[in-house]
Amino acid sequence: MFRSARRLSLLAAVVAAAPHAGAQTITLRIKPHVGDTLRMRLDQESEMTGVRKMATGGEGSAMVLTTMRMFSRAIVEGASEEGTTVLAVTDSIITTSTDEKTRAATLQAGTKMRGQRVRFRVSPDGMVAMLQGAGPAPREVAQVVSLMPATFPKGAINIGESWMRDMALPVGNGLGAQVAGRLHVTFRLDSVTRTGELAFVSMRGEMQPASGPGAASSAVLEKGLVNGTMVIDQKRGWLAESWFSIAMNSAMSLPTATGVASMRMQMRITQHMQTQR
Repeated sequence: MFRSARRLSLLAAVVAAAPHAGAQTITLRIKPHVGDTLRMRLDQESEMTGVRKMATGGEGSAMVLTTMRMFSRAIVEGASEEGTTVLAVTDSIITTSTDEKTRAATLQAGTKMRGQRVRFRVSPDGMVAMLQGAGPAPREVAQVVSLMPATFPKGAINIGESWMRDMALPVGNGLGAQVAGRLHVTFRLDSVTRTGELAFVSMRGEMQPASGPGAASSAVLEKGLVNGTMVIDQKRGWLAESWFSIAMNSAMSLPTATGVASMRMQMRITQHMQTQR
């Protein structure tokens, strides 16, 4: 995986440095062909460290490492002016964890997800909407179909051009609570191959605590950063590969009866998605 990442990074650097690249424009789009079946593999590693301060003055810490490998299919069923209708099928999922309780929970979730089908519509700029009657999507399935989050400009852009997005970002912290916040992210078209078939897009984002009605939560986001790279296959109209890294700090208040004065958490998530050619 890392060798592949280095090869793609090198290719992006070479193409970006080419004399012709500065004048090249491209329209990024997510528009797979009707009848195609896109087979994807998602690898994710989560590392969570928690530090508890007891009301009596003591302190304790624990670290949990969880991994997930998911194989899924995106079956392209139809297309219209609004976008492309896709059926996502989870074929298999493998999870591991260093924590016994977490391991049991992830195994149960994996069993529940296996074979699930979710139908959604994706617009050319990458926005995803669940179709009416499809029912609520499980969080893990929604992560796969959300394109994390690949929202592109509607028109042509130049190499080196950037654009910004601001979106809600509810993040599970693994302890049964939700850390609500917003993600302010900057995307940049770094380079394209000479044929224009592959486009390389990088992103850098900052998580900010949610505010306003409904923002209150037992877990409070303090800060968070997101970095990533996406490779868009313009010919297939889909993501060929993506890498994302998320780091966040949060604080959690617990009932007095627990004897815990406060809990602080650090979470790091790395994610790699690849579509088979």
